[in-house]
Amino acid sequence: MDIRKLLESHKEIDDRIELCLEEIARLRSLSERVTSCVSPDASRGKGGHSDRVGNYAVRIAELEIQTDKEIDRLVELRERIMKIVSSLDNNLERTVIERRYIMHESNEKIAERLGYCTRHITRVHRIALAKLEKMYNSEEKIA
Repeated sequence: MDIRKLLESHKEIDDRIELCLEEIARLRSLSERVTSCVSPDASRGKGGHSDRVGNYAVRIAELEIQTDKEIDRLVELRERIMKIVSSLDNNLERTVIERRYIMHESNEKIAERLGYCTRHITRVHRIALAKLEKMYNSEEKIA
């Protein structure tokens, strides 16, 4: 895996976590609506109401477990990325890479925030990636 793919995988995991959290919230909302309704089947003992609530609860629990695993992966990846990025000597290069791949900001937003033109931030980004790629490849050969 090259360094850029490693850095971009942070956003992919972050996005999956966000989707899981949105789905959990959606399912909780649905289950609350189901529990707040009086089901005609429940009074007859057919259990349709409780089955739906139970199904929601199981799905929520499964998603929470999956989300916890993704969060653990994200934390491990973030630590790995921060260790690699901290090896950059140039503070601006470190900041650009962190904002781009950890904070998921565009070059335009980074330039605006830091007071540089977008072209300069793009150049700094390219140089920093090249340095990181060289360091990352030499580390992988050693390991």
